[in-house]
Formats: sequence, C-alpha cells, structure tokens
Amino acid sequence: MSLPWNKTLHINVGTHAVHGMLRPAWARHKVLARSSHFIDPSDMGHDDKPALAAIDAVLSELKANAPGRGARLRVVLADAHIHFDVVSGDYRDLSERQLQSIATACVAELLGDKAPDQVVRCWLQPDLHHLLICSIGTREIESMVEVASRHGLSLASIQPDFCIQWNQLAEKMTDGTSVFASTNGNRAMIACVLRGTVTALSAGLCINDEYNIQTNPPTKHSLDARVDRLLASQGLNFSSISSFILVAPDISERGLDPRWTIFPPNQETS
Repeated sequence: MSLPWNKTLHINVGTHAVHGMLRPAWARHKVLARSSHFIDPSDMGHDDKPALAAIDAVLSELKANAPGRGARLRVVLADAHIHFDVVSGDYRDLSERQLQSIATACVAELLGDKAPDQVVRCWLQPDLHHLLICSIGTREIESMVEVASRHGLSLASIQPDFCIQWNQLAEKMTDGTSVFASTNGNRAMIACVLRGTVTALSAGLCINDEYNIQTNPPTKHSLDARVDRLLASQGLNFSSISSFILVAPDISERGLDPRWTIFPPNQETS
C-alpha cells in the first residue's frame, strides 16, 4: 500500500520552463515520474506571479501517478524571482529579531515602494560579520499556496535555486577565497566566498552575446566578464582566488575561461 502523503512532488520554476518529478518519501533518489512544460511568454511576470499555466500542467501530470490528496509539494524558484543582498557589519551580539530588522531595512532601501510586498529572510554567516538576505514577493508565495491547494497538495517548502546549489557545494569553499556561480536559464548568480562566507554578490544575464572568437584577443564570455567585474569591485584578482565553481545545467562551455570547475545541478531540482 502506498499512502498519498508518502510521496513528494518537486517542481523547479525556471525562467523558461517548469520541471517536476515525483519521488517516494522513503527513497530520495528514486524518481517515479517526470514532467516538463515550457513557459508561455504571455504567462510570465503578471503581478509578480509565477508561470501558473505551466505549473498546473506539470502538477496535473505528476498527480496522475500519485492519486489521492495530501502529497507534499516542494518548490524551487529560479533566482530571477528572488532578490538577494549581503551586508557586512559586526553582528556577533545581535538577536535574531535585530538581524531581521537589519535585513528588512536593507530590502526597503533596495526595493523602495515594492518592499512592503516582500517576505524577507536572512542568514548570519559563519564569520558573524556578513548577513545574507533574500526576499520574495508575497504574491508569488500566495500563488504557490493557491496552486498547491487547488491540486490537493501540502506546500512543504519554497526555496531559491541559488540556495539549493550552494548547499550542495558549500563544503568545497571553506578555505581561501573562492568564486561560486550558478546559472538558471539565461541568468547567473555569482558570489565571492571567503572561507565559507559569502562576502559579495552579483546577479544578471549571462547570455554569451559578448563572446567573439574572431577578435584578437577574443572577447570574454559574459559570465567571465561579470565575474571579473565583481572581483575588481572587491579589490581581488585572478591570482588570489583558490577555486572557481560553477553549477551550470544549460550553459555552453564554449568561450568560458578554463579556470572553472563545472558541476551539474543538485538532483532535487533536475
């Protein structure tokens, strides 16, 4: 007998498509069913809501393999849906409430009039001097709650893709200064990492529109160009970086600097 709450539906809401899988709770790496649907551009970005038509289609197909109500839903959102920031200071003696107040104030400064419609979360990092902040629109969360309810699912979690990929590889960046990057669709999240602590972030498009092998010297891949700008802004150069780690499910390696060690994405989101 397979009870409905013994199964979990995982969906990854990307920038161009929604991917989903059905897994049994007792075997994390076993996949019972998969489904993917491209996102109709006309369904993107309305009132900060995810691409609901594609999400509905994926969940409907997965639910056909998990009849009944009560299965859990875990959602990973592309970083394009999330606002990230990192701020430095001496946070050693601050309470969680004080840290949350700092994070909320930073989001208010960053987003202005849009800030009241954000859910803000923060993490004090290992050095106790850098606060990592992320925020997501309340309407996006409400949309996911509604879609879970509509399909008879229990919404177990909503996570940014960057956090999922970071958790997979963070242990590789505990020594020296590293660069960590993850891509989702045509966007990248890039972090400077000092002994396991994210000290600076950059986010944006990583379409390789700058790369041209015909020039002498060839222009850099747009991901490498963004990384170099971030390093320069921190007073860092190539020789001071112990490792360059990239999680890239769909980026072409053509034109990338050979400094990168490339990993596939965490299977929870594939």
